[in-house]
Amino acid sequence: MPATLGQKIKELRIQKGLTQSDLGAGMVTPSMISQIEADKANPSHKLLQAIAEKLETPIEYFLTDMQMQIEQIATYKVARAMMEAEEYTDAIPILQDLMEDSIPQLHSAEIQYDLAVCQLELGRLDEAMDGFDKVLSSAATRKDLYMQILALKNLGIAEERRHNYPLAIYHWQKALDLLEKLDKRDPFLAAEILRMIGQVYSYLGEQKDALQSYEKAHKHLEGTANFKKIADLYRHLGQTYKEMGEFDRASEYSQHAISLYRGLKNIKLSIEVKENYGIVKGESGELKDALTTLAECLTEYQEYGYAEKMAHTHGEMARIHLANKSYDDAAHHCEEALKLLKEEDLERGYVLRTYSMIRKEQGDFAAAIHFMEQSVKTFEIADLPREIAKSYSLLGDIYKDQGDLQKAIHSLEQMKRAMESNLKERGIVL
Repeated sequence: MPATLGQKIKELRIQKGLTQSDLGAGMVTPSMISQIEADKANPSHKLLQAIAEKLETPIEYFLTDMQMQIEQIATYKVARAMMEAEEYTDAIPILQDLMEDSIPQLHSAEIQYDLAVCQLELGRLDEAMDGFDKVLSSAATRKDLYMQILALKNLGIAEERRHNYPLAIYHWQKALDLLEKLDKRDPFLAAEILRMIGQVYSYLGEQKDALQSYEKAHKHLEGTANFKKIADLYRHLGQTYKEMGEFDRASEYSQHAISLYRGLKNIKLSIEVKENYGIVKGESGELKDALTTLAECLTEYQEYGYAEKMAHTHGEMARIHLANKSYDDAAHHCEEALKLLKEEDLERGYVLRTYSMIRKEQGDFAAAIHFMEQSVKTFEIADLPREIAKSYSLLGDIYKDQGDLQKAIHSLEQMKRAMESNLKERGIVL
């Protein structure tokens, strides 16, 4: 690798038998010369001219290095701007080039970190994890706690996306342990990691652990002015209390979140929380109020152009109508939801499952079986063993009610396999 500007200055100074004090005399302190030679500071053009004269060297000998450094720093800024714009594919080759020929002013670990973030966002999980492992190792050597925490946080995200939930929680817990050692605490980063842990516990059905994580996150955010993060946390607390059947607490936190989102003018999230509030009403038996609230959400989603969210609302309304034995209304909402959803959308799995249960209640077993099998396929593509198990369990009930015990048993065997897979996700080895 060619010598850097600082290395060239240091080499020439030593050749001339000058100390750092000699070189900087009448211009700058020895400390500034030391920083320039270590490539931790760039001299101004006037100072570089004076240094060149003392070293009896044409300034052009140094200007090439200065220009290269300026160009590389500018290039790195372009890559970061691309990341901000979520143009990760375009940012990757730029970051890779910088990795191959980086200058001291651009620490290779930071470039490696940004490169791994791009790969993570594009779903290139193996490459991303390899990159974050390198960042973690480099940061540990330099005793850079903050960079270690960021690497661990992203390693956890990668493991979560690979459905390795125990490993995801392990990385996040290590990150939280390191956060405790920082001289200056970062309450927002701690709250973010705790929120992610809570979401994984919630997905795994471990609602008490999820609630504990969310409450710890809330303590970190108390007294801060980041109302967006507080609103997000209230939304998750509302969902968790709903899963636990504590509908009064769920309603309370949902209403808090709605108020904050409205105040922040985050219309989409405020409608989402309002929708969750309607679902809570439905599950607590207040069907009329629930349907009224969800109908309002549908209107608002349509008004603000959130067509993709309308499908979920239709699905929730279908479930409430099903519970109320209003099968025609339930079927109507399923059909409306399916019109809005693409084949690859995960939400299709939930809507198809509801549609199957409606058809079963209507006595159309062939349609019920078809829709439940489609639900299974959707969840298999998404690799969600818990949902696969639930759909197979309901499929077994349909076959049993139809009188086909052999197929009912087969469905239950498939349910068992999916449940075993779900337990492995949770780190429970049978």
